Amino acid sequence: MLSSRVLVGALALLAVACSARQPPRLAVELTARATAKAGVVRLVVSDAARAERVRAIYEEVTSLARELDRARVAARAECHGEPRKQPAVASDPIASGALGCSIAPPLGARTALERYIQLMLEARSLLSQGEFERLARVR
Repeated sequence: MLSSRVLVGALALLAVACSARQPPRLAVELTARATAKAGVVRLVVSDAARAERVRAIYEEVTSLARELDRARVAARAECHGEPRKQPAVASDPIASGALGCSIAPPLGARTALERYIQLMLEARSLLSQGEFERLARVR
């Protein structure tokens, strides 16, 4: 028999999967998490210099998230503003351009994603295991 926790979890997952609501955008999620962590980093990290650098990293992540969101919005507007060419096969999402319009963030925002990865690696190198785990719980 399934435990009640497993059953409740499965029902919650099913409700989310069948929801008509779209999942949050990457930029919204990044901004929310980085802002929350920047606000508490001084309480978690004992060394003031490391705390300040980690806080600055999270603030830069917030800026990158906004940059990613602007790039996604611009790419979607450009995509929807262009007249569509008739593809050879109408059911081909790549040739029709439908796939390109649905991808977010746009491929042009790759440098922002690479910078995000660099920042997160730097933040991780500055944090002890305990500090990292406490900040990871902040959502």
